[in-house]
Amino acid sequence: MKSKFLQRFLALFNAVLLLLQLFAMGVFGYAWEYPLFTLSVPLLSLVNLLFFIFWAMKLRWPALLFVMAFLLSFQEWGKLYQWPNNSIPTDKGLHVMSFNVRTFNRFRWIDRDDIPKAVEAFVNEAAPDVVCFQEYDNSNAPEFSKYPYRYFHSTKNNKKIGSCILSKYPLFNKNTVSFENSTNGGVYGDIKWGKDTLRIYNMHFESLRILPTDTLFATEYSEKFIKKLDQVFDKQNSQIQQFLQINTSVQHPIVLCTDLNNVAFSSAYNQIRANNKDAFVAAGNGLGTTYKFSALPFRIDYIFTDPRLKVARFQTHHKIKLSDHKPISAHILLP
Repeated sequence: MKSKFLQRFLALFNAVLLLLQLFAMGVFGYAWEYPLFTLSVPLLSLVNLLFFIFWAMKLRWPALLFVMAFLLSFQEWGKLYQWPNNSIPTDKGLHVMSFNVRTFNRFRWIDRDDIPKAVEAFVNEAAPDVVCFQEYDNSNAPEFSKYPYRYFHSTKNNKKIGSCILSKYPLFNKNTVSFENSTNGGVYGDIKWGKDTLRIYNMHFESLRILPTDTLFATEYSEKFIKKLDQVFDKQNSQIQQFLQINTSVQHPIVLCTDLNNVAFSSAYNQIRANNKDAFVAAGNGLGTTYKFSALPFRIDYIFTDPRLKVARFQTHHKIKLSDHKPISAHILLP
């Protein structure tokens, strides 16, 4: 009797978690605007997968709940994982890379002295045409001699750290994007590619600033943690509105490289993707994780493109361990 009651309770609990996951992923056409639920998708998915394995091993009907939820959210899973396709990858087009280099290991988060040179070697080997760096430490950066054109702008509080665009082609119409009451921001510039002009944006939106003390399981921290997430998400949405407003006057196609500091189920992501392609969704392969927190996979770094452009290839450089972020790159074809 107790065993049946426990199984019914677990089945009900599992159903609630699956429903929360579906809402957090925006499966029903409405994404919950609660930061905690948005960020919890990887954790909810892991717990629900463990439930599925448990029910499947016991040959119990609640395993079907996971199958149903997976089918309902199949399209949304494409934001985190792309199934292998039969298309032949190509190196044609404009090769663009985005990489949050975490100030080139300025404070030795990684126990290595050669991070700046290692980043330079990686970039030279990958040989992108344009590189967008976030958290670029101008005083600690390597030479990048193969990139004669660059545009760097520091944050308000630190004149050495900011966003930087490196290019093998001349940059013109260069400018900055500054956010009020924030150390984040971005830069942009135009390049000539063939007969066309492209606007390259390099944006770093408000950071989550999640600390080891942030937890939901200690009363003294939980309320502060939730309040902080709310404030960060509000800032991000305001910053994205500012970016979108700047972009309204641009007539030629754009490429946006960004550390969005938010997942692909968030309002921040949806606002940008409403009028742009997500290069990973268009041409990615496998797991798109660019950042891990407490071993959970998050995709918070993106390359977005104008709908008029075609993404021929996308790569997440999973093997590169030169920052807390993974570099991403895309080959983009003009119309």
